[in-house]
Amino acid sequence: MKIAIVGAGIAGIATAFELMEAGNEVSIFEQHRAAGEEASFAPSGLMWPCAINPWGATAFQQALQLGMSRPAFAELQVQGSVLSSPRRWARRQQGIAKKLRDRETLPALQSLELLAMQRMQHVQEMLEINGQFSQGLLLPLRKEPSAAALYELTRRLSAAHIDYQRCDEAQTRAIEPGLATEIQIAGALHLPEAWSGNGRLFSQGLLQALQAHGLQLHTQQPVSGIQSAGQGVRVQLTAGTQDFDAVVLCAGAHTNQLLRPHHVQLPSAPIYSYSASIQISEESLAPRRAIIDLENNMILTRQGSRLRISGGAELGYADSPERSDDARHALISVLLEWFPGCIQPSQSILQMWRGARLTVPDGLPVVGASGIPGVWLNTAHGGYGWGLSMGCAHHVRQLVMGQSTSTAPEALDLHRLR
Repeated sequence: MKIAIVGAGIAGIATAFELMEAGNEVSIFEQHRAAGEEASFAPSGLMWPCAINPWGATAFQQALQLGMSRPAFAELQVQGSVLSSPRRWARRQQGIAKKLRDRETLPALQSLELLAMQRMQHVQEMLEINGQFSQGLLLPLRKEPSAAALYELTRRLSAAHIDYQRCDEAQTRAIEPGLATEIQIAGALHLPEAWSGNGRLFSQGLLQALQAHGLQLHTQQPVSGIQSAGQGVRVQLTAGTQDFDAVVLCAGAHTNQLLRPHHVQLPSAPIYSYSASIQISEESLAPRRAIIDLENNMILTRQGSRLRISGGAELGYADSPERSDDARHALISVLLEWFPGCIQPSQSILQMWRGARLTVPDGLPVVGASGIPGVWLNTAHGGYGWGLSMGCAHHVRQLVMGQSTSTAPEALDLHRLR
């Protein structure tokens, strides 16, 4: 088949790999000058387990709170009147969070992330792409949570088949020798099998490999419309139209613009977050593995010789220098609180990034039929875009090719949100 993919982020590139491996002729249309310019540019880097992501599915978030109070930057900040779209979406998300239980979201998430890791391993065996991968994750605790709160979190980890170790302060410092000596640590949860990596670097390497095998990448080519045409789909471009047998929308926050004329709508919102990436100046004082600060809802990952710390969640706020400065201060302050001396902010280039992760109220991605003949969705990955990329792409492949799926289709398709 001749298939078009709209969007050249990690989701679009992973989908191209899967569809090309199935023998299809694939073209990607990207509105920006290069691939990975939006949500795939500088996300947290956390890959597996997805359930432990503090900005992930709503059912797990409450357990990750551990009964702690948090600063404003660690919570979803919403701007707008009571009746505004951001406020209405946030209320819907809160309602779903109260209603959902692990059994309703975890099976789909576990199935998809297992598939994602299997497909990632398959890609690496074939192509050996550099993704600056790092193993291990530590959740240090500044103070001892209540027994009930800790039990609830560990119960959910066990239910999700996530291997973890309870550590006291001495064990925690042995795992991460660079932790600040003056910071109070009550202990930690150590996840030795967790993985993180550089999603943009990986997607660039995968894109180059696919182009060498015939992938057509069209940058600065925004898609303004799609419509059914005979047995296929017609794609409207600036220079005219092109016909395809199928189209997969991996367009992130732009997905609804293409669906709206067909009276199809995702109940989604662009949640903006921040990340700061900076060169390590003293390796002996730097973290050896990924760190999640549950009190501040920040994720710290290794990106080769750099560190990336990410956090924050905004809905309805315009980008501004003041908010970016506040985010920079919050991120770097937490990084230096945990690992002082590992970076020199005054001497190294700090790369700040603000990007939107398209999110639906239950936090799971939307992958499946759109309701428009020949048009498929692989979008709204929320905080899971990098971690689930290969799994979502393989799920799309199975659907498009008419194969049985590894993950229950109804758990991910658009109809679950209606």
